[in-house]
Parts: sequence; C-alpha cells; structure tokens
Amino acid sequence: MSHEENEVDLIKWPDPLPETWRFAEVPAAEGFDLGFEIFESDQARGRCDVVLSLKSELKDAYPVSAHDRVLYPSPDAVAGSVQLVSEEIMRRDKACRRLVIATPEADVEQIGRAESAGYRYVVDVDLHDRAVSLMTAEPSWVLEESRRIDEVPTR
Repeated sequence: MSHEENEVDLIKWPDPLPETWRFAEVPAAEGFDLGFEIFESDQARGRCDVVLSLKSELKDAYPVSAHDRVLYPSPDAVAGSVQLVSEEIMRRDKACRRLVIATPEADVEQIGRAESAGYRYVVDVDLHDRAVSLMTAEPSWVLEESRRIDEVPTR
C-alpha cells in the first residue's frame, strides 16, 4: 500500500457508514450526559460516553463553546463507532460547533482512530494529571466559515 492510500483527508467527513451500523442509547455513566452502545451487524463495537465540554475536565484546556461536547470512546470502540456517535450528536444539536476527543499525548493508535472517524489533531494540552492530544470534529458549516478569512461580515 502506498503512503497516499493511508492518508486521511482531515477536512472531508468520512463516507457514510453502511446501514448495518446502529447505536443504542443507554444510561450515561456517572459524570456524563449521554451513553451509546454501538453495533455493526449486531456485533458490539464499543461504547461512547458524551458530556458537555463545560462540564468536563477539558473546560479550561481550550476556548470552550457552550454547545461543545467531549466524547470518551471505550478502548474497544472502533473508528466507525466514534463516527456514528459524532454524527448523532451533531444531528441532535445544530448549534454544536465542536466535538472533542482527548487522547493520551502522542498515542498514535488512538489519534489514528479519531482521524479515521472524522477528527483532526489540534493541540497537546496539560491537564492536572496527564498530557493529552486534543482531536476535534466540526460540522461543515463551521469548517466553511473558517475558510472565508478574506470575507469580512458587514452586517
């Protein structure tokens, strides 16, 4: 496989998952707002717990928006699981500007999983007990706005 075949376009959202992928909303773990179990053809593909960034350990780590969410994928969650939950969160909250995953700093495997799910690396930050790499996913309307840096709004 060539190097180009392994590259992920970090601006383009991944292709839609097949209909064999589904999630079940489950009771949220303590300290979280939402919980999802993910399945592909009835095989478990991990879990993602979700919390508002303002209520998370990341609230002081970056400029948090009121609708930002942090996803905490289980160790057995695959990229498709993260993608499916991310799409559901963006569908539910149209004002959500950013989804965040904090991977252990420089953990190439977890960073790769997030990138394959539509996230991109932003920055490494120090929390009180560890260093993490922040990965973000943003809806297309946010990405398009950030490309219009030469257009100054006049109204």
